[in-house]
Amino acid sequence: MLSDFDVTIIGLGPVGSFAALLMENRGLKVLAIDRDIDIYSLPRAVSISDQGLRMAQEIDLDQIYIKNSTEVSGAEFVDKDLNRIGGTLDLKGFITSNAWPPMRFFHQPYTDRAIRDRLMQSSVTVLLEHEITEMKQEDDLVSLWVKDNKSRKIKSFTSRYLIGSDGGSSAVRNLLNIKQEDLNYNRDWVVIDIELLKPNQLTDKAIQICDSERLGTFIPAHLPFRRWEFMIHEGEDKEQFNSDEIIHRLINKWLSPSEYKIIRKAIYQFHSVLASKFRIGNCFLMGDAAHQNPPFMGEGLMSGYRDAYNLSWKLACVLKGNCSDELLDSYELERKPHAKFVVENSAGIGELMEAYADAKDPNDVPEELVSKGYGSFVLPDLDEGLFYGGKAIKEMFAGQLFPQIIKKKNNIIHERLDGILGESFAIVSNQKIEINDNQQEFMDQLNFSYIELEEDLINANPWLQRFFEFNRHYLIRPDRYVYGADFKNITIEKLIEDLRSRITF
Repeated sequence: MLSDFDVTIIGLGPVGSFAALLMENRGLKVLAIDRDIDIYSLPRAVSISDQGLRMAQEIDLDQIYIKNSTEVSGAEFVDKDLNRIGGTLDLKGFITSNAWPPMRFFHQPYTDRAIRDRLMQSSVTVLLEHEITEMKQEDDLVSLWVKDNKSRKIKSFTSRYLIGSDGGSSAVRNLLNIKQEDLNYNRDWVVIDIELLKPNQLTDKAIQICDSERLGTFIPAHLPFRRWEFMIHEGEDKEQFNSDEIIHRLINKWLSPSEYKIIRKAIYQFHSVLASKFRIGNCFLMGDAAHQNPPFMGEGLMSGYRDAYNLSWKLACVLKGNCSDELLDSYELERKPHAKFVVENSAGIGELMEAYADAKDPNDVPEELVSKGYGSFVLPDLDEGLFYGGKAIKEMFAGQLFPQIIKKKNNIIHERLDGILGESFAIVSNQKIEINDNQQEFMDQLNFSYIELEEDLINANPWLQRFFEFNRHYLIRPDRYVYGADFKNITIEKLIEDLRSRITF
């Protein structure tokens, strides 16, 4: 049965917009719906990771973030007098295997405006001031009814797939009756964004303030902006934190009121929750609709971007008739453990802050809590899902992100070459290989790329050198994760046949 659209996305925050542009770029017919007429005009998300920038490269959004962001130099835990305690994280000059610095702080109204402009210029059908009221799944289609909030009229559409990217109070999640698991970190905090009225003299490190009187976080956001977050104690009147006088008092260790302008003050309950399911039938959840976490890892938005990146290529593969719908089951299998890791470890950093604040001597804090500090920022490899044998084999580097291929000039990256991997699967090798006709036909059907790397490209990247010390040929997924590699008696031919069996069914 024909549908009006391939994919409908509900919610056009940064995650929904990113997903819409990714899918449009892959040739899908996309409907995107949001209940508001414009982007949210104040900052909420503040950080983009190295992987986030690498994902953004695919649709040329990386420069939007670079233009409106500042590289993070590091992070540390401090006591109430702002003296360092515990571990510190020094990131200055560090470049990851994704070929980007580990994290940058951006100003969201600037980036969201540029992304919205890009979306409105795309072939995506965009309905603003509309919201979903009803949906029904049947015959491999999703029927949905949306209300035009201006005219109050109800419109109906059909779509092969529907994605709820509509935030923490997700209407899609509620319509699907998907429950949420509470992971037991729920605290009220006040978030304060200011614009500096004088040259910056504050630290360029993010700091976790372990003060027993009031926990806090300082974020050196993209100049001229800065952010503080402070815990609200149980029993306190939350509304008092809307007072400028209280705000001035909270940040007087850093600035006097004449030195800044308050641009946002918001009271949030920092949640740690995870949807019980990320997929029901032809409907999916992503971003805050699927998972919410405290902001201490700076990974909330990035978790949503990973959702979008993981699901977009799989939907395109299925909708173009190259892959079975069962491939889409790997979305939850791969994304839910990652999202849970971010939720739990974000909460863990909050718990460590509380432990440091309560301890007379920071050295008395138990090691199991200390381990929840900055070391927990390193995301684990993927474990189960679309990999050789169905489970990532570490010796193959399966489940790891393949390093981005780069070119350097005067020891500085001047070209990032992810684009040569294409938008489908790729074989990357340091030597020529022969592919039989039957396998070549399958690879052509999927629009495989084959890249034989020259020695200078491998030597330009120590991460890439390490990969080729162990294996000669890598099969890379469209999202740049390693599917498998030649290892022991597993040849590239066996990898291709295994992939064929897993995606065509």
